[in-house]
Amino acid sequence: MSVLPQVLIACAVLILPGLIISVALRFRGFSALALAPALTVGVVVITSTLAPFLKVRFGLLPVAAVAVALSLLGLWAARFRPSGPAATGLNPLRVPDVRGDLAALAGAVIAGGLLAVHSVHLIGSPQAISQTYDAVFHLNSVRFALDTGQASSLTLGAMTGGGAYPAGWNAVATLVAMATGASVPLAVNITSIVLAAVFWPLGCLLLARSVVGGRPAALVAAGIAAASLGAFPLLMMDFGVLYPNLLAISVLPSSVALAAACAGLTPGLVRRDLASILALLLALTGLIVAHPTTFMAWLTWTLPMVVTLVWRSAAALRRKQARARSYVLRLALPVAGYAVAFDLLWTNLRPPPEASFWGPYQSIPKAIGEAVTISPDGLALAWLVAPLVFLGLWACFQDRWQRVWIAGVFALFTYLFVVVSGFTKSETRDFLTGVWYNDSYRIAALLPLVAVLLVAVGVDWAGRRILAMRGRSKAIELALDGSPRWGRAGTAAYRSVGIAAIVLAAIALGQQGGLELEVEQGSRNYRLAADSPLVSTDELQLMKRLPQTVPENALLIDNPYTGAALSYALGERKSAQLHVMSYVSPDVQRIYDSIGNVTTDASVCQAVRAANAYYILDFGPVEVHGGDHTPAGLRNLAANPGVQLIDSQGEAKLYKVTACGN
Repeated sequence: MSVLPQVLIACAVLILPGLIISVALRFRGFSALALAPALTVGVVVITSTLAPFLKVRFGLLPVAAVAVALSLLGLWAARFRPSGPAATGLNPLRVPDVRGDLAALAGAVIAGGLLAVHSVHLIGSPQAISQTYDAVFHLNSVRFALDTGQASSLTLGAMTGGGAYPAGWNAVATLVAMATGASVPLAVNITSIVLAAVFWPLGCLLLARSVVGGRPAALVAAGIAAASLGAFPLLMMDFGVLYPNLLAISVLPSSVALAAACAGLTPGLVRRDLASILALLLALTGLIVAHPTTFMAWLTWTLPMVVTLVWRSAAALRRKQARARSYVLRLALPVAGYAVAFDLLWTNLRPPPEASFWGPYQSIPKAIGEAVTISPDGLALAWLVAPLVFLGLWACFQDRWQRVWIAGVFALFTYLFVVVSGFTKSETRDFLTGVWYNDSYRIAALLPLVAVLLVAVGVDWAGRRILAMRGRSKAIELALDGSPRWGRAGTAAYRSVGIAAIVLAAIALGQQGGLELEVEQGSRNYRLAADSPLVSTDELQLMKRLPQTVPENALLIDNPYTGAALSYALGERKSAQLHVMSYVSPDVQRIYDSIGNVTTDASVCQAVRAANAYYILDFGPVEVHGGDHTPAGLRNLAANPGVQLIDSQGEAKLYKVTACGN
C-alpha cells in the first residue's frame, strides 16, 4: 500500500504552521516557504511544553492555536519592517525576485527528490524499524506521548524514570502519528523522510540564497550538493539512531541564515529588524529543544560572524569613517554580552562526562583528509562536492574577502572533527568536543552544511568570472551561446540542452562515493531478518500477538537490551523498562532479581501482584550490542516451575507467572 498520502499529510502538518507565521512576518516567496519548517518546530516545541500547564492534550488543535497566536504577533512585529531596497533579497516586499525564487525552488526539488529516493531505499519497508540501541527509547516515546497526550520535554523523561529531556523530535513524530493515523514505526519513518527530503533541502537553499542571492547556477548546485553527501542526512538515520540530531540539523540552515541576515552579512537582506529577530528566536526555540548540541553548532557558526563584525568596525575606526565611533559603541555591549553568553553556554550546556566516553579512531593526518574532502567516518570521497568546496574556499578570499567568515566556519568544524576523531583523550579534547559527546558521528553530520554553502559560493564566483570574460573571449561566448547563425530559438535550445546535460552529469557524479556507501550501510540497520540485532522476524510476530495474549493493563518483564522493551511501541503492551537504561520500582527490581524463586519466596509474589507483572517476554541472550545484561531472575525460565510458556515463535517466548494466582 502506498504511503504517499500520509507523507503529503505530514508535509502539510509540518509546514503550514510555520508558513502562516513567516507570511505574517512579511517573508515572501521561497523565503517564506523555506523558513516554515524551522518555525513549525518552534511552534510544536512551545505547544508541547505548554500543554501540561494548560491541562490540555498535545495535538493538532493546540498546535494550530499557537501558530495563529504567533502569526498575530508576527503581524504586529512586521509593522516595524523596512520596505524598499533594504527589504529585498531574503524578504522581497517591493521587488520580488521571481527568477531567484524559481531557481531556489528547483534546487530544493532536485535535492528533495534525490533524498526521498535514498531515504526510502535506506529504510526499506514502511514498517521497518532501526535495529539500533536508541530506537528503543525513541519509538516507545512516541507511543507514550500518544497514550498520555503529552510530549513535553518536562514530562517525557518520566517514561524512563528520568527528568527533563529535549523532546523536540519526539513531539514532531507524535504530531505526524496523530495527523496521519500511522503506526509508530510508520510515523517515525515518515518523519525521517520529511526531515531529510523537505526540511534539509529547503534550509540549505535558504542559506545559499541568502549568501549568493538569486543566481540560478549557484542555487541549483547547492541543491545537488545537499543531496550528495553521506554524512547528512542519511548518517543520522543510520547511526545511533540519532533522530533528534536529524531534526535539529535539518533546521540548522534556516537559523544560520537568519543570524547572518541579522548580522548584516548577507547581501541585500533585512538587518536586525524586529520581525527577523522574532523569527530567529522562534527558530532557535525549536533548535535547542530538538537537540542542544546542534544549538551549540549554531553558536559555533555565529562566532566567525561576530569576529567579522568586530573586524569591520575596527577597520571603520582606522579609516575614521563618519559615525564609526558611535557604531562601535553600540556594537560593544552586544559583543561583550555575546562573549559572556558563549562562554557560559559552552562550559555548561553539555552532556555529563560519563556520557562523553567516545574516543578517537584514526590519525590526525587522516582526520584532516576526511574533513576537507567531506568524507568523514570512513565514507568514500564526495567526488562532486569536495572539489567544489575547495573552489568555494578560494572564492571566500576574493571580492574583498566579503565571505571570508564562511571559510572561518569551515575551519572551525574541520578542526573540531580532527580533534574528536584524531586527538587522544584529554581535557582539551573534552573541552572542545565534549559538547557533542566526544562523538565523531555527531560532528561529522555538521560538515555537510558548510560544504553545501561553499559549493554555492564557489559556483557563484566561477559563474561571475566566466560571464565577465564573455565579451573578451570568442571561445567562451561560443560555449555559452552557440553559433550566432542559430538565431534566438536555436540559442535558447542550445542553452537548455547544455544546462540539462550539466545538471544531469552533476547529479550522476554526486550520487557516487560517500552517499552511495551510506545508503548501502544504513539499509543494513533497517533489515528485518531472523538474526536482526534488536528485533528479529520471530520476535516481531510474537509482539504483534501480544494484544491477544496479554491483558491491556499488564506490565511485561523483559530484558530491554534484547529489544523486548519495544513490546510497547510494536505490541501495544507496556514493558517494565521503556528504554535500555530505565529506572524500575523496588517491586519490579525484586522480580528481575528473584523470579526464579517465585515458588519458594512469598515476597516475589507480593511484588508480582503489586506491579501487576504476570507476564515475561524472553527474547533469549542476543543483545543489541552483543553484551550480557540478562537479570538473574530471567535466566533458565524454561526450568522455572512457577511460570508457564503461553506463546512462542522460534526462540522468542512469552511466559505467564502461574505461582502467584491471577
